[in-house]
Amino acid sequence: MFRSVLARVASSRLTAVQPLCRRWYQAGPNSVRMGNVIDIKGEPQIVVSRDHGGTARGQAVIKLNLKHAVTGIKSTERFRNNDTLEVLLLVQNQYQYLYSDGDTAHLLNMQTYEELTMDINTLEGGKDKLPYLEDNMEVTVQSLEPEPGPLSWRLPARHTYKVKSLVDRIAKDRGTTYVTGTLENGMQVQIPNFIKPGENVVVDLTRLTYIGRA
Repeated sequence: MFRSVLARVASSRLTAVQPLCRRWYQAGPNSVRMGNVIDIKGEPQIVVSRDHGGTARGQAVIKLNLKHAVTGIKSTERFRNNDTLEVLLLVQNQYQYLYSDGDTAHLLNMQTYEELTMDINTLEGGKDKLPYLEDNMEVTVQSLEPEPGPLSWRLPARHTYKVKSLVDRIAKDRGTTYVTGTLENGMQVQIPNFIKPGENVVVDLTRLTYIGRA
C-alpha cells in the first residue's frame, strides 16, 4: 500500500512507515464515516463527505468526497453498496479541546502540553458534531506516522451534558415515555420524562442518543 506516497518519504523513514500502513480493516462504502482514511488506488484519502449518487446498472451508488492525506488534493469516487474499502487503523492520541477560531480547532496534548491545530472539517461526523464540543473535552486525534502526521479527530464515545428544558411527550418505548430535552449547548435529544431540567445526562456521541443519568 501507498507505494507512490512512500516513494516521496525519505528512505530513512521508509521502514518505520510501512508497518503502520499495513494496518487496516475492510468496510462497505455505507459504513465509512467522515474523517476516516481509506486506501484508494494505493493513496491515503480522507473521507470528507458521503452522498447517495443515484443508481448504476440497477444498483445504488455511493459518492465519497475525498481529500488526499498528503497533498490535500480533493477528489470524488463512486462505489456500489457491495464494494469493499480498506480503512486505515491510525495512531490514536488523546488531546484536550481548548477553543475554535473560525475553521480551526485548538487542541492541547496533556502529556507534552504542546498545542495542535486541526481543521474543523477533519472532525469525524462533520460539522453536525461541532455543537457537542465543550471546553476541556477530551478528544482523540488520529495520525498516520511519521508522515503526514495528524489527519482527523473525533469526539469521545459519550459525554455528560446538563438538560436545560423539556418539550411535550412524544413517544413510548416499553412503558417509558420519552420527551425532547434541550441541552445547554442548544442541541436536542430524546430522554425519559422522569429527567428534569438541571439534571445531567450521558449522551452517546456516535448515535446522538440518551444513555442514562450521569
